[in-house]
Order: sequence, then structure tokens, then C-alpha cells
Amino acid sequence: MNWEAIAAIGQMLGSVAVFVTLGYLGAQVRHARAEVQRSVSQSRSEAFRDVSAQLSDERINRLHVKADAALGGQPAPFVSALMEKAGFTREEATLMLSIQVQLWNYRVQVIPNLPKLLPSERVQFEIGMRLYGRPGIFRLFYETVSADTHPDVLRYIDNLLAQPN
Repeated sequence: MNWEAIAAIGQMLGSVAVFVTLGYLGAQVRHARAEVQRSVSQSRSEAFRDVSAQLSDERINRLHVKADAALGGQPAPFVSALMEKAGFTREEATLMLSIQVQLWNYRVQVIPNLPKLLPSERVQFEIGMRLYGRPGIFRLFYETVSADTHPDVLRYIDNLLAQPN
């Protein structure tokens, strides 16, 4: 072999190395973008949970209900249903709404990440989700929020509830 042939082979290997490096860099960028999106979603969820947790404090809940009523606010459909069907006070029903919203927010955040769950985690998650198909407070909550829920979430829950236990 002469030096020109060796140089040509070296250039070809260098070009291949560049393409491999660019492919790897592209994969890293996609991974980083997905991780940033997941992180933003988690941060938003945690902030929402913290605010909802504050509303679960009885003193804050009482003040919230008092101010809302004084300013002409109408109870959410879930709150009205609990007051009518379960005999809750507006404060009790609003507190229960806060708790249900916290659970709902957690569950809705998990749905896009179901493929990443271990099989045992997914089973436990689905057990909790099946509560929305049984008579009781979870079903009432699901019925009142379903109109404002993303269609993909509703489709997942409805498909899960249609499956036999």
C-alpha cells in the first residue's frame, strides 16, 4: 500500500467517526430534551401539589370558602354534589375536593410515564385508577372532572375501567 491509499482510508474512517459522533450527539440531545420536559412537568406537578396541600389545611380552607361565598363564588360541581348527596358542609366538601384534586393531579402525571413503571408499580397504580369506576367519592369526582380532562387521559381511564379486574 502506498501513502495515498493509507491517507484515503484514514479520511474515510475519520468521516465515519464524525457521522457516528453526530448520531450519538443527536441521541444525547433528544434524551436531554426529554429529561427537561419531564423535569418541568414534575416541577409543575410539585408546585400544584404544594398549593393544593395548603388548601387542605382546615384554617385556610375555611377562609377560602368564606371569601368565595362572600364574593359570590359558586361551589364546584363536585362540592355541590357532596353537599347534596352526602350532607357535607361547603367547607367539608371543599376540603374533600382539594384532596381529590391532589390525587388526580398525581395520577394524571403518571399516565404518560406508565411504560417506565415496573410491573408491580403499574399494578398498584391501576388499582388506584380503578377506584374511579366504583360507586363512591372517586367515581363522583371522575364524573365531575371528565368534561375538563384531556381526551388521552379519559381514553386511558375508560379503557382501564372496561377491562375485567
